[in-house]
Amino acid sequence: MSRRAPGIWAESGVLLAHAARSLRRGGARLVGLILATQLVLLLIALPLIGWVFREALRANGMTGLDLGRLPSGPGLPITMTLLAAIIALAFWALALQFTALVVLLRWPELGARQFLGALGRVARRLVRPSAIPLVAYLFLLVPLTGFGFTSALTRGIAIPSFISGELAKSATSEAVFTVVLLLLAWVNVRLALTIPLFVLTDERRPLRTSWRLTRGPRAWLPFAIAIAAIMALAGALGIGLLITAVVPTALADALAPDAAPGVAAVSLGTAQLLGMLLTGFVTAAVAAVLLTRVRRIAAAQPARLRLLPAPGTAPLPGTAPLPGASELRNRRRTAGAVAAAAVLVAGGLSWAGWDTLHRLAAAPETLVLAHRGFSDGGVENTIGGLEAAAAAGADLVEMDVMQTADGEFVVMHDAQLGRLAGEDVAVRDLTLAELTSRTVRDRLGHADRIPSLADYVTRAQELDMPLLIEIKLGGADTPDHVDRLITELEGLDALDANIYHSLDAASVDRLKRLRPDLTVGYTMAFAGGGLPDTVADFIVVEEWSATEGMQRAAHDAGLGFMVWTVNDTPGMREHLRRSTDGIITDHPDEVLAARDEMQQESGISDVLVDALTRVVTIN
Repeated sequence: MSRRAPGIWAESGVLLAHAARSLRRGGARLVGLILATQLVLLLIALPLIGWVFREALRANGMTGLDLGRLPSGPGLPITMTLLAAIIALAFWALALQFTALVVLLRWPELGARQFLGALGRVARRLVRPSAIPLVAYLFLLVPLTGFGFTSALTRGIAIPSFISGELAKSATSEAVFTVVLLLLAWVNVRLALTIPLFVLTDERRPLRTSWRLTRGPRAWLPFAIAIAAIMALAGALGIGLLITAVVPTALADALAPDAAPGVAAVSLGTAQLLGMLLTGFVTAAVAAVLLTRVRRIAAAQPARLRLLPAPGTAPLPGTAPLPGASELRNRRRTAGAVAAAAVLVAGGLSWAGWDTLHRLAAAPETLVLAHRGFSDGGVENTIGGLEAAAAAGADLVEMDVMQTADGEFVVMHDAQLGRLAGEDVAVRDLTLAELTSRTVRDRLGHADRIPSLADYVTRAQELDMPLLIEIKLGGADTPDHVDRLITELEGLDALDANIYHSLDAASVDRLKRLRPDLTVGYTMAFAGGGLPDTVADFIVVEEWSATEGMQRAAHDAGLGFMVWTVNDTPGMREHLRRSTDGIITDHPDEVLAARDEMQQESGISDVLVDALTRVVTIN
């Protein structure tokens, strides 16, 4: 084992050295390609995909994607056809983006016609059935594991936090989830050579070939180490970029407060441009490492792998002609054009940043809702968790109510008792008395009894704590479950003092029909394309799809906008800066502290830090 390790590390060093050399050879053309592809995706591809998506929804009578109300009308075939077109368009754009990088890095001396010819050859291969497996690779495996190529088209693809968060609440499910992620990461590493193989060879099954060429740690560990080093360096550069961008605004806050907003806008625009280029260079560096690995395999084992020659030329492998005087002039002109384009882009981003900074600078009045109480102080959906949320200062407590076998109401989220009570039994199979006699425990060591709705609401009244009551369906739901809920809360004199929401559209409709004066929300596990068709007063959108565009549309339509479940600091600060109406979180103390800080801040440096965090990405 000791004899093999130096070989792996030495190979990693070779890959990094060759990747650095490829980036230098790319020069201004590489910078221009990165800038051009990023702008094409952001300004053309993404808006076009969004428009087609909205048209697909409209074809089936939908104003927005609502998983709770998916119609199956006569427009469904058109909708499905348009959705297939979206997938094809996004895949084509993404594959060509990566192809362009690989081609430029492999043959930096190509002229424009040869370069476009290489792209055309790959574009023709992309429409063949053999390219279909690449869709799952590029749009699922790569973004979910975060290893390999990155793009604006896949940046939002991730495992939703409400799924990973729920899995983390159980030791068993968290362990299984971790194993699955590690397995996906390993599979992704084994398939990492797919794009270079697809672009540079005639391999009909590049996924299978990549799997074959990465058999054994010595085959895949060197480029995995090299890519990890690239990501670490990129992270450090990203932090340095953020710090450098904030310094001028901090100085302006101290020395010339009136000029600070303008300085911040320029800093934001410049940092956005540099962040865009940094993201592109990370992808290019990853591509260069993988390209080098493929070339070294082909050189060492020509019978096993054969690379295609440069389009229209037959250069010796690994060589490039020395530049002549005309070529040097062309390079200088290219560098000048790229620099001018970069200045224009930075100027446009700075102009847009002026409005962004002014919107984010408003002191937030966002409500902070403790998700199922405060789990740091008690088990979720218990009296202890409720009391802990009140002690932390939450504005409201979000909680869940579910019907029991005898038609009563219990405060519970899970339909099964396995996670919290360790029993393989369903809520729907137990009576209220049986449920409230059981003890629930969490991973922090808290223990409590399952409370009835009456006990929970009564304690909330004593604490003067308003509730956001979620109507859950557990399987024992009577046809008149909403009517019964209203009756019970009226008997407790608690109906008007609280607000409500549900994932079940029928429950929302029924509650508003019976009591139109109540404040009722419609909860969406996934949203997109526009607002749902609902009678609710506000929508509650899962953080993964709670975009700023949807928030603006909701406010324009007179709807409130809440987001769940926000547990990471960047997400908390993002929604506070956006003045989201309500943040549902497991950590209300952290959101409250951030809200207080923002309400008391002076100057614009802190605003710029949050703006940079939300727009400058390196992965």
